Formats: sequence, structure tokens, C-alpha cells
Amino acid sequence: MMALIRSLLFVPGNRPDRFHKALASEADLICIDLEDAVPLAEKDTAFSAVQSFLSTLDPAQRNRVVVRINPLSTQLGECELAGFSACPPAYLMLAKCQSTEEVERAVRALQGRSKLIGLIESLSGLMQAAEIARSSKSLVALMFGGADLAAELGCDFSYEPLLLARCQLVQAAALAGVQLLDVPFVDLQDQEALQQETRQVRALGFTGKAAIHPKQVQLIHQALQPNSEQLVYAKKVVAAAFSDSAEAVLVVDGKMVDRPVVLTCQRILAYAGEDSSDGISSQH
Repeated sequence: MMALIRSLLFVPGNRPDRFHKALASEADLICIDLEDAVPLAEKDTAFSAVQSFLSTLDPAQRNRVVVRINPLSTQLGECELAGFSACPPAYLMLAKCQSTEEVERAVRALQGRSKLIGLIESLSGLMQAAEIARSSKSLVALMFGGADLAAELGCDFSYEPLLLARCQLVQAAALAGVQLLDVPFVDLQDQEALQQETRQVRALGFTGKAAIHPKQVQLIHQALQPNSEQLVYAKKVVAAAFSDSAEAVLVVDGKMVDRPVVLTCQRILAYAGEDSSDGISSQH
């Protein structure tokens, strides 16, 4: 059981002045990026800044921080993983994750003290996504890296050309019971398109969506928000399911309710920020 990840806000690792600002946002998690956002010449300085920042946080703050390290196929990624072994972040994102072996190496290095997010952004990673998702209990989510995959495929970085890849990741995440985050929407001005894409990926089965600017976070949450009819019904179902007199099969508003319906209603309440009485499954 873990909290639903609706939003993840990226912040460059070489901009420590933005770390606390990101934490002050409404994002469920923030991700300090040591990979693509940081020039090679600034990698060491950024890593030190992240370590220093983590040491200043209280437990509640630390539990909202993800660090994306460089790929474990590189020496830089290996060094960063080793560097975090003494004081690991709450979450570690594995960039360009392509095998279960990478997940297992991270688990060993961190001794299971960090939750892992596997970033799937290559054809190789996509083909191994189901195995990666099930490789360790420490891995709690997959994330779709659409830009890199689109470049490898030679297709447009837009919704329709990447639909099949998204569907494959939905299946992989569902089989493993882990959450699934979508790639950030890169047009900061087109708020309507951001919300449309968020609704589309949620309909597919994604848990939430990443963001590259704080102003996108509220828009993502709004797009994931259930309508009033869904919310009212979900509250009735959950209240009935967890009442002292609850039976194995319930009837709410004339409709039969079983366990899958209860889980769906719990997720609806989680998206609305409501109490779901018995928590929410890590399955999205």
C-alpha cells in the first residue's frame, strides 16, 4: 500500500536554488534530475548539491524527493549509485532502464532503502518492461520516456505515434501491480493540450503524469479529478464496503458491487484527494 503518484515535478540538479521551490509546489513528488538537465561539466557539482539538499530535509520532505541518476550503463551512473549508498534518497529513478539486472544492482547498492522508478525510454527497455516491473519489490513505478523512444523509433513525439508503447507499459505495470507515470508535456503554453493528454493517458491506465514546470502540476491534478457524479458514487461504495455490516457482495444505487468496483472507487477518491477508508492499492 502506498500513496497514489499523480504528479512528479522535474527540477534540474544544477539549480539548487529551485529545489525548495519545487518542494513548495503541489506536486506529489519532485524529481531532481542529474541526467539530461545537467551539462557534463556540472555533473559533480550537481551531485554534491543534491546530497547537501537531502541532508537538510525532514522525513516528510525527504519522502517527496526522487533523484534521477545517469544510466547504469555509464560509469557516471555507477558512480552516482555508489555515492548514494551511504545516504540514499527516498526514491531513485533509473534513467534509460533496460534490464532487470540494473534494478537488482540498484537494490543491492542501496540495500533496499530507496524505492525505485524505472524510466523506460528505449526499445530495449520497452521489450523488457514487464520483467523490469516485476524484478523487485523496491520498484514501485515505471515511467514512460517518450522523447528518447520517439527519436529511436523515428516517429513524431506526439500522442498517436506513441500509443502502442504506452499501452505496452500499461500492461507491464498492471501485471506487476506498480504505478505508471507519463512523459512530461513539453509545451508550457498549451494548457488545454496538457490536460487533454493527461486525461487520455489516465483513460489508458496511467497513474499520473510528470511535469517540467510548477504551473503544470495543478493542471495535471485537475485533469485527473473525477467528476461530481463519479465522486458521489465512489464515496457511497467505499462507505458501504468498509462499514461494520458490509457483506461480500454489496448493492449500491441498485448496482452490484464487488472487490474490483471497490478498488476502482478507492482510486477515484485518491485522485480527488479524499479518504478512501482503507488506503489505496499500489496498482494503478
